[in-house]
Amino acid sequence: MVSPPLTLVKAQLLPPQFARLKRKAARRLQVERVWHYLRWLVLLIGLWGCAACLHLPQSLPDYLHFVLELALFGSVIGWASYALYHSPPPSLEDIDQRIARDGGLNFRPLEALTDRPALIKTASQEQKHQAGQLWALHHQQLLDSLKTLRLRPPRFFHHWAERLTALCLLIGLISLASVAGPHLGLRLKAGFLPGHDDDSVPLPTLQGWVNLPHYAPGAPLFLTPHMPPLTLPEGAVVHILVGGATTRPSLRGQKHIHYNHLPTGEWQIETALIKSHTLTLSYRGRVMGHWSVQISHDTPPDIRWDGKAGPKTSDDWHTHIPWSVAQPHGVTALEVRLYPIIPPSHTPNKAHEIRSPLPLKPHTRKAHETTSLDLSDNPFAGLKVVGRLCATSSSNKQACSPPQTFRLGHRPFHNPVSRALLALRLRLASGQDDPTQTAHALGLLTSLSLPSDVALPLIWLRQRIIAGLPSEHINEQLWFNALYEEDREQTGEVIAASMLHVRALQNAVRLHLLALAQQPSPPPPHEQDALHDELNRLKEALGQHLAFIFQKANRNGLVMPMPDGKGMPWVRLAEHVQAEALAGHIPQALEHLKAMLEPAEQMRQATLPDMQALAASMQAQAEARNQRMALRELIRQETELLNHAQKRLAAEQPTSSVMESHKDVSQMSTAELLSQLGMASHEGTGPATTPLDPTALLSHAEGRQQDHATQYALRHLTHILNKRGEALTKKKMPNLVKAEADMGPVLHNLANREDEVSVRTIQTVLEDLSQARHDMKKNQAAAQQTSKGHLGFIPPPSASSTEDPNGSAGVSPEDDPNGGQDNDEPEDEKQPKNQDPLGRKMDDSSDSDAHIPDHDTNRAHDIERELQRRASDRTRPQSELDYLNRLLAPLRQSH
Repeated sequence: MVSPPLTLVKAQLLPPQFARLKRKAARRLQVERVWHYLRWLVLLIGLWGCAACLHLPQSLPDYLHFVLELALFGSVIGWASYALYHSPPPSLEDIDQRIARDGGLNFRPLEALTDRPALIKTASQEQKHQAGQLWALHHQQLLDSLKTLRLRPPRFFHHWAERLTALCLLIGLISLASVAGPHLGLRLKAGFLPGHDDDSVPLPTLQGWVNLPHYAPGAPLFLTPHMPPLTLPEGAVVHILVGGATTRPSLRGQKHIHYNHLPTGEWQIETALIKSHTLTLSYRGRVMGHWSVQISHDTPPDIRWDGKAGPKTSDDWHTHIPWSVAQPHGVTALEVRLYPIIPPSHTPNKAHEIRSPLPLKPHTRKAHETTSLDLSDNPFAGLKVVGRLCATSSSNKQACSPPQTFRLGHRPFHNPVSRALLALRLRLASGQDDPTQTAHALGLLTSLSLPSDVALPLIWLRQRIIAGLPSEHINEQLWFNALYEEDREQTGEVIAASMLHVRALQNAVRLHLLALAQQPSPPPPHEQDALHDELNRLKEALGQHLAFIFQKANRNGLVMPMPDGKGMPWVRLAEHVQAEALAGHIPQALEHLKAMLEPAEQMRQATLPDMQALAASMQAQAEARNQRMALRELIRQETELLNHAQKRLAAEQPTSSVMESHKDVSQMSTAELLSQLGMASHEGTGPATTPLDPTALLSHAEGRQQDHATQYALRHLTHILNKRGEALTKKKMPNLVKAEADMGPVLHNLANREDEVSVRTIQTVLEDLSQARHDMKKNQAAAQQTSKGHLGFIPPPSASSTEDPNGSAGVSPEDDPNGGQDNDEPEDEKQPKNQDPLGRKMDDSSDSDAHIPDHDTNRAHDIERELQRRASDRTRPQSELDYLNRLLAPLRQSH
């Protein structure tokens, strides 16, 4: 067994307090040993910091800065690490010397603590005992003398040269730090970290702005390097352009940041703000901008049911969806999700979800409506469903309403074969039967004694199912066969075949639109032509179907003229289908295509009372059209009377009176100016009546007599038209009554040869007739809206041109302002007076170069300016000035 060293044995024999003292001394020696090697690294750091304050390292290129710093600091750190690793730890002798030196002890008293007295081997026990007591007393006295022993702190500088070097380095750092001022940290950072700049390098240019999201539009918010906290809506996009940057800037505070180096040398930074953050833009270690952003999150839409959904009546095949939605920034999409409850189950089946979009205006903020959906062609029509309304806001927030259970609308089928086909369709769609079982059921159905036009399509469908027809096409064919069999029983074979032909053409257009959805928009010209031809064939088939229905009504005793096909709703819908397909909006085109068949379905369900109501409506519309044409003719005849009176008046006035009207307004008196304007002077005297030529008066007696007779007939026609209009619309027309009353003075003036007064009274009658025309259109439109029945969409037949007994052509459909149809739009909206032929608004003011003033307008303006000039002339009598000011006050307010 190897014995431990003597020094270790001595250390173990020391008292505990001196062992702790030696450990402290060992740590101080260790610190001094490490400092001995690390002082060169500290010196290098201090010198490098001084150089950094003088912009020396950072002025070098980044790669040279990095290489130089790595070489210097790497070599010093490597040498110090190697030296520390190979230097021996402090020995016990070094520790004792350190304790003795710090405590000022001489003659190595610490070694005596571990010594033992030297005894003679032949000494007796009593002598050994006395020597031990003496040594213990000496040992105790030595311990008492060492109780006040203390160690000094580690000594880092043993020589004056070291102290002087440290002092000079400290003074240099303090001096350079005071010169750098607040930029000290930036300079030290740039000096020690390659790729960073200090205050001596100018910052790149910064342009920043925030684009608000599309659902909360607003002006862009421009950013400054330091600005107060911002509150922005969710989805706002930050755009930053950094110009004059050699390296890529850095934006912190967001996860998804897009950097783009533009060809102009600028850096573009974009990021979308979703959560509240603090954005910090830095470039080469320097902060260019600091923004605190608080995001206000958009709320999801408030969508709810606005009533009980489902069909309104037992015969209504439409499913009415009452909904209500509200969102501060608008809703972009709204749909209803239906989950059928398939018997014998009592829970909704989410595997057969039905989604149907609901029409919604763009960016609707608040709305509540009831949308009618035609889901009768769905295999689950007539079953109970669990529905949910789901809305999507402009910020892509989604929300759904609570569920509601209701029944889907379905078409009433009474034919047993149709009901059996629908049952097969439901079992196939719900997965209860497969195509093989459906083919077997069709085989059993065709074994019955069915008509050939019903059995042959079913046999052909069964063969196709056996050949592998997909389930979707099987459901479609079963639906068409069920509809045909029901139509055949209800309306007859001819009308059923016509309706089947319409459905086939509609299905062909639908497949064509679905094929166009797979192609880029707009479709090629040949595809557009093909779609146009298919729509024309569909319109022709719908018109033929309508003709068959009218023929059947005629056979039942209801004689009705065939309406003009141009006014049918499917003509307008076909144009919408073509336009939406050309624009690439295939879903909207499919909706319009489905709506084209809606009138045909309503005609298929029409009963005898519906046809009778249609006949009465057509008769009323024809009567309304005749009344409008009569009133138009009345206005035309009254206008001719006005032209005759003005022509006679121009011939009866002497030439001097005509020259008087062109007299300079500055040479006229105030009374003459007022008479030119048709106003009475302040003396109360009216305008002087111009004497007429008596010879001309006598020469126009025959024409005046003929006009008198015409006016008498027009008055009687007005009375009849008023009575018939009141009987048709059940509303009075006061303007027509007023026109009849105003025609009395016209007759009196014509009889007394007062053409000048006749002109004014005829103009009054024309104004009354114009107002009566608007009243008639309004009353007739209201009456037609209340009288529309189940077939109210069918327009009346166009009026044909006729001849009167005298051989003159009557009013043609082109002369009718409504073109043979009832249009509720005001006539002023059809032909705007202030628009050019291209529909652009014209500036009709006197300052416009497009304004063509007439003589009377210019004359009136000249007289008005002259009156204003005289009202500002203070040399005139005060009474005349007061009168002129009162006269011109309304004109000044209008300006």
